[in-house]
Amino acid sequence: MAGELKKRVVVIGEDDEPIATLMRDAINDEAPYQSVVVSDGALVLETVRQVRADLLILDIMMPGLSGFEVFDRVRADPEIRHMPVLFVSAATPQFAREFRDRGITEVVSKPFDLNDLLGRVRVLCPADAGGSAT
Repeated sequence: MAGELKKRVVVIGEDDEPIATLMRDAINDEAPYQSVVVSDGALVLETVRQVRADLLILDIMMPGLSGFEVFDRVRADPEIRHMPVLFVSAATPQFAREFRDRGITEVVSKPFDLNDLLGRVRVLCPADAGGSAT
């Protein structure tokens, strides 16, 4: 284990199992990344803290808390407020105002191209940025 690069941790808040599995497997196939799926919005924040996530991918409509509610809580939390958040949603046009009002610019519309999604992950969460040394 010594000398091994710390993997960048991606938490995926998505309740649609086939889409969540597709995203998780694609991200996990990228050597520097490890992802975990959380299907309930209320559990996303707890998971983000537990695994010390480097990136959060959120759907808008989830049980528990919506993606917007999770986003608002992330931004209000001093420990994780600077973590990048990427929204992935089929309902992107109808939520344009909510995105704009919150200053959210990182949005991928469903259906999405997996390569585009992975490209966004690499930009928002560069593998060479290294994890926090604790």
